[in-house]
Amino acid sequence: MRTYRIFGSIITYTFAVTSLAAQVNAPLPPDAALAIYAPRPKYPVEALGRRIAGSGIFLLRVHIPTGRVKQVIVRNTTGSPMLDNVAVQTLLQWRFKPGAVPYRKISSVRMSPPQTKEDTLIGVPVTFVPKA
Repeated sequence: MRTYRIFGSIITYTFAVTSLAAQVNAPLPPDAALAIYAPRPKYPVEALGRRIAGSGIFLLRVHIPTGRVKQVIVRNTTGSPMLDNVAVQTLLQWRFKPGAVPYRKISSVRMSPPQTKEDTLIGVPVTFVPKA
């Protein structure tokens, strides 16, 4: 009987955790529509108990010829290092259609290494809120 209660608690807890996610704000910038793989950040389980939420702006440094995200720069933090880290790790997985993202010279953001003609930045707003 005790095993049954623990197992039921695990199922309930798993359901509650999987119903949480980060929402990527709409509308996304036009270049974000060129993404061919764009997973949404998952709301961290650790943040659930502490009721941590937040919004931030993340800059994706995209290698134009391959469409691969080379770097993610936190332009505006969510206010939580935990949420920022989850967003950065997820956004590094994004992929864009090779050669489709246009080049733009960006001088307002310091980049290391410096920007080349083969990469550009795309801003993506991310808001972490628990889904009801």
